[in-house]
Amino acid sequence: MLQKLRNSNFVTIILAAKGTLLICCLLLFCYLLFSTLTNTFLIPTNDLLGDVASILKGELWRVITSTVYFSEWTPLIKTVLIVLALCPFIEWKIGSPALVMSFFASSWIGILLFCFGLGGIIRSTVGINTYVYAFYGGTLSVYALFPLAVLAFLIKKPAFSLLAKCVLVGGLLLYFTVGFWPNSDTPKPAVIVQISQLCGVLSGLFCALIVVALRNWKKVSFFSAKPSN
Repeated sequence: MLQKLRNSNFVTIILAAKGTLLICCLLLFCYLLFSTLTNTFLIPTNDLLGDVASILKGELWRVITSTVYFSEWTPLIKTVLIVLALCPFIEWKIGSPALVMSFFASSWIGILLFCFGLGGIIRSTVGINTYVYAFYGGTLSVYALFPLAVLAFLIKKPAFSLLAKCVLVGGLLLYFTVGFWPNSDTPKPAVIVQISQLCGVLSGLFCALIVVALRNWKKVSFFSAKPSN
C-alpha cells in the first residue's frame, strides 16, 4: 500500500493542472471586475448581464457575461472549490484546452438551453423576466463537470493511481454536497433551480460526447484514409 502511494501520480496531476488554474483565475478576475463596475462606477447590473427576455431579443453577448458573473463571495468560493476538486483529474485525461473550452462552453450551452429549449416551461412558471444570472453564471459549468468527471474515469489511459481515484471520488462527494447545496436566499421557485441543474448536466454531457468524438474520430473508418489502388 505504501509503495502504491509513493508511486502515485496524484502530485503529477496537480502540477499539470494549468487549465484548472486558468479557470479559477478568470473567475476571480471577472468577480473583481464586475464588483468594481457595479459598486465603484455604479453601473446597473441589469446593463451588464442577461435575462430570458433580453436573450430572446437577440442580445447574445449577455450569455458570455452571465457565465462569469457572481453576485457575492459564497457562490464563487463554492464554484472554485469544486473546480479545484474535479478539474485537475478531468484535465489530466482530456487535456488543458479541452477542459477550459468545455467549462465555459457548457455554461453557454446551458444558458441557451435554459432560455430557448426550456424557456416555455420557465415563462409559464414564473414569467418571462426570470434572470439567468440568478444561478451565478459559472454554476451551470459546475453541474456540467459531473459528466466530464465520469468520462475521466472511463478513459483508461493514462491510468489513475489509487490515491488519485480516492481524491477524485472525494471530489465527486464534495460536488454533490456543496454544488447542490440548497440556497435558501434565492427568491426563485425550486423548479427553476432544478431546470438550471438539468441544463448544466445536459450541456456537460454534450461536451463530453464532443470530447469522445474528437479523441476517436481517426479510429472511425469513415474518416480513415482510403488505401490507393
